[in-house]
Amino acid sequence: MVLMFKRILESSLVKWKNDSVHKPIILRGARQVGKTSLVRQFGKKNFRQLIEINLENQAQRQIFVGVLDVGDFERRLALVRGERMEAGKLLFIDEIQELKEMMELLRFLAEERPSWHVIVTGSLLEAKMGGKWSVPVGRVDYRSLFPLTFFEFLEAMGKSLQMGEKYPYHHLAMQVFEQYVLLGGMPEVVANFTEKQDYGRAREVLQRLQIGYLDDVAKYTKNEQEKKYLEAVVANGAREGGKIFRYENFAGTDFRSREMSSAVARVEKTMLCRQVPVINSTILPMNLKWRRPKKMIWLDIGLVNLVNEYYGEIIRGDYSGRVMEQVVGQTLLANLSSTFNQLVYFARDRDESSAEVDFCFVDNGKLIAMEVKAGKTTTSRSLQGLMKDQGNEIVPVLLSWRELGIDRGMIKIPFYLLERWREFIPQN
Repeated sequence: MVLMFKRILESSLVKWKNDSVHKPIILRGARQVGKTSLVRQFGKKNFRQLIEINLENQAQRQIFVGVLDVGDFERRLALVRGERMEAGKLLFIDEIQELKEMMELLRFLAEERPSWHVIVTGSLLEAKMGGKWSVPVGRVDYRSLFPLTFFEFLEAMGKSLQMGEKYPYHHLAMQVFEQYVLLGGMPEVVANFTEKQDYGRAREVLQRLQIGYLDDVAKYTKNEQEKKYLEAVVANGAREGGKIFRYENFAGTDFRSREMSSAVARVEKTMLCRQVPVINSTILPMNLKWRRPKKMIWLDIGLVNLVNEYYGEIIRGDYSGRVMEQVVGQTLLANLSSTFNQLVYFARDRDESSAEVDFCFVDNGKLIAMEVKAGKTTTSRSLQGLMKDQGNEIVPVLLSWRELGIDRGMIKIPFYLLERWREFIPQN
């Protein structure tokens, strides 16, 4: 199945292509989020030629085993592949972590071949190398790709919410967003549903993806004991999606905190999940409390629904807080990735109160505080409390199924407009 979706990240790649200084890009992202499809689509649209090297392919990998330097790489490319890399072409190296020599080569491309446009991917790069290899600061640029966001999903479905207007037709938007919450944003799932309009088939694709992620564990560890813990995280981690979790007995397992904290951190490097830390004060700069329980955001709501069997309640319109916190969390991670903003949640110390705000981050010197309301009630005592006694200026945002508006000083944004939050936030 050909996945030709328009991705928001492509505009960033076009800007990079047109910059006079364009360092090699490491495109990060979990397996199956569409990295290869995006680069191919971008390359064919914007360059004379796309030269692709897939290092997961043994035959292609053997060509470059033992490569010495940039000149040696050029010779091998010309002699064995019959291709010559030069300005106006895009060099795409897929799964670069499979050959250490190529990763070392990446260090020198920006200096020795500044006219080249180079993009590399490595979905298991950080997990497989385990900190044994790093690119010196300033030699490469980074981009991150995530599952389809709602607006990417919307376009893939051939629908439009008249993005030029701030107030799209609310009822239509809600209907399509409910589909997104049910299916998620994994490209293969969306492509399958777009073609067949069959939720059962879409679920089968999710099941294959989940099995594939489990199979991947063997690719980044040979230690059987470590593999056991990693498999436990990959198999069960989605159960914690949208929740505050603990390492001890993680996701119902019998494993201890020490083993599971290490395993979760390793899986996080594959970008299958993100641990969201907590703050207990609104004073900037944020002081992250790393030892307190974190919130788990799994790769995609579709996988969270699959593992937790949430389908029945979602179809009935019974959206739990954890479902919507997962959706909001993954949307914010994708939305904030280009600015490297740290996503956190807020919780006061136990002896103060039980006040908790679902997501916070800093933008333009202000703390954006977002509360998720999945049900009919749209009041938030936690947000109101922060507004009264915050120690630094905050911007309170209430996310719900209701229409856009202002209520008691809080900015009300419907879930489907979350990606466009900047349009509704005061900029001064």
